[in-house]
Amino acid sequence: MNKKVLLMPAALVALLGVSLTSCGGGGTGGTSTSTGPISTGPVDISLPSLVEGELSILVPTGNAYETEIINRVFEDVFQLKYPNVTLQIQYVTVTSYETTIANMIVAGNLPDIIWTNTPEYLFLIQRNVAEPLDGYIAASEEAGDFDFDQDFKTSYFDMCSLNGNYYVVPRCADCVVTFVNNELLETAGVDMDLIKNGWTWADFIECCRQYKEWLLNNGTDDDDAYYCVDANLTGWGSVSYPMLRSMGGDVLNPDGSIALDSQAALDTIELIRGLTEPGYAVTSGVTSVNSFESGTTPFIFQSAPFSHYDNRAALNGKIDLCTFPLITGEGTPSTPKIGGGVAGYTINKNSPDKVLAWQFLNALISHDGQEAMARGGLNSAPIRTDMNDYTTETWGEGYEHINLQAYLEFDQYKITEEYLGYVAPEYMSDLQLNFSDFIADATQRRKTPEEVVADAVDAIEETLSR
Repeated sequence: MNKKVLLMPAALVALLGVSLTSCGGGGTGGTSTSTGPISTGPVDISLPSLVEGELSILVPTGNAYETEIINRVFEDVFQLKYPNVTLQIQYVTVTSYETTIANMIVAGNLPDIIWTNTPEYLFLIQRNVAEPLDGYIAASEEAGDFDFDQDFKTSYFDMCSLNGNYYVVPRCADCVVTFVNNELLETAGVDMDLIKNGWTWADFIECCRQYKEWLLNNGTDDDDAYYCVDANLTGWGSVSYPMLRSMGGDVLNPDGSIALDSQAALDTIELIRGLTEPGYAVTSGVTSVNSFESGTTPFIFQSAPFSHYDNRAALNGKIDLCTFPLITGEGTPSTPKIGGGVAGYTINKNSPDKVLAWQFLNALISHDGQEAMARGGLNSAPIRTDMNDYTTETWGEGYEHINLQAYLEFDQYKITEEYLGYVAPEYMSDLQLNFSDFIADATQRRKTPEEVVADAVDAIEETLSR
């Protein structure tokens, strides 16, 4: 088999203190055609305050607050320092992200600042349009704008780094939490004392069992159509990959070889089938008649801001948060993992205004910038360590009674789909599809666990041999 796999450096830099997508994918210590750090010292980021110019920025569509938060940072923070700069906003549909970026590169109209996430930043690196940010960070630190290690949750910057280089400024600290419909659970008589930060997978399963029992006795005529947790449990890598890692497994080894052929993978399949067989979670390919958004399912694992769901009429005033249930696996290390990721911005390497673009990103991660984004509707946990107290910071306004602490707990357990950074970025999309197929097969009984693993290994081998 002729693998076009690029090996990692010998020392794999750990993410989040122990090992960061989104939440996501990718990770520190991944591979590219780069042989090492690109920028070691500060660059000249000085600009006169009356500099004139126009910045262009690419933001995602379909996100109600993204344009607003960017405008807030620009108008409330950036223009106070650079009043003669204007901003042009362009849009990208997330589902056509790579195609849109590729077309913009060919046309030569890729904006100065590009929205990205884990793992799409790997695509930008592959296309050689992501500017390494280490020198800019060093320059801002030297200028007294911040103390990088002290002021930021640097593990989230690590989530979008490669070969020792930072490429993305996170706009917030993103992680998977459990959204909980208290009204449904209390009506069903579920033991609410089980639902607290630090609860375990066994606690979660017990809540599902109690709720499903209530459904059978009091809920619906067709109990097989109603579930306890929304469908993205098994369809989203930010949930399913931490399940595999919690059981001690992985998709690839850091050297790019296949790791999925393991007892841990078999244990993960049994963990997933322990949800789908009793009807707690929907199997792949089945359309559920209920959902968390409609107020008819009590749990969903998501990384969205609390307001994303609380603003819905069916949920307003009925929901709360809790940490993702901690899973203790059978493998080594037997350590729970929680999905996380980064959505943020990078600089177009070919932009003529890279310093001006950096100054905007510098404003975005400042205390004032994070406050401005919160005023624009982004009530996710800020990237700054000095803004964790949601009862006093803008991002928690109106939600002081909600357990927003769930976003902040257990940073040491949070990971992205790290295996995507173990090989060349060109394999990212196919590898994600291979893993998604593995999880889909795991939800059903049409194959034995051994067959599920064998088929997934064959698919990954085919991907890496191209």
